[in-house]
Amino acid sequence: MNLFWLYDLPNTVFAAIVIGFFVSIGLIGQRWTRRWVKRIPGNDGRYNELINATVATVGVFFGITLGLISVGAWQEFTDISTNVNQEVSSINVLYRAVSLYPDPSRDLLRNGLKEYVHYAIYEEWPSQQKGIVPKGGTAKVTAFQKNLYAFEPVSESMKSVHGETIAAFNDMIRQRRSRLQSVTNGLPSTLWLVVIFGSLLNLVIPWLLVYDRQFMQDLTIVLTAATIGLLVFLMAAMDYPFRGEFSVTSESFQLIYDRMKAN
Repeated sequence: MNLFWLYDLPNTVFAAIVIGFFVSIGLIGQRWTRRWVKRIPGNDGRYNELINATVATVGVFFGITLGLISVGAWQEFTDISTNVNQEVSSINVLYRAVSLYPDPSRDLLRNGLKEYVHYAIYEEWPSQQKGIVPKGGTAKVTAFQKNLYAFEPVSESMKSVHGETIAAFNDMIRQRRSRLQSVTNGLPSTLWLVVIFGSLLNLVIPWLLVYDRQFMQDLTIVLTAATIGLLVFLMAAMDYPFRGEFSVTSESFQLIYDRMKAN
């Protein structure tokens, strides 16, 4: 089932849907099993103590698992965001370096970088937000590379500048490749199955508790389900770094593009 449409929703709506799903499952299941649980022989105080101990044990292990997965997802998100900023830094160094070139190479290379950054903002990012790896930027990078390698420095100072420019260009290419490879990055489906079934298991066990007051049992289920839903939403929001409201944006590219247009 394709659930990527959830990333097109505001985070508040996304969170409400995920939390509402787990709360609904919890309450419906609790209502279905309540009468059956009351008929279990010997469901006295010791019975509830046993179930509470089971809830606590399973909850601790599953909480640790969710925490580790969430930390991994956050680290992945942070690494991709850092890589995007490094790509922008390389572009900035590259732009400043080619500004030292003589005409006509200077204008040709500067305009090539402007076109690439413009394409990244208005063409690549919308595709990345849909989980599509953009391909059109390769032609612009190749054209810039041909113009850069066609330049032949004469003075020793320009040879030094040209060498640094090529190094900055290679850094940009490596960081761009890493960004494109991360467009479809996400948690493996097997890991998501563990998260979903583990979450449901943590809802099923409290169904076995026996309460004298219906309200207290409903409140327990709602609080447990809401907590689980919130954690699952957090993982989902960070899972695909370029998708959704909480994502790696093109803001840093926009900032450098504005500076390029000003110069």
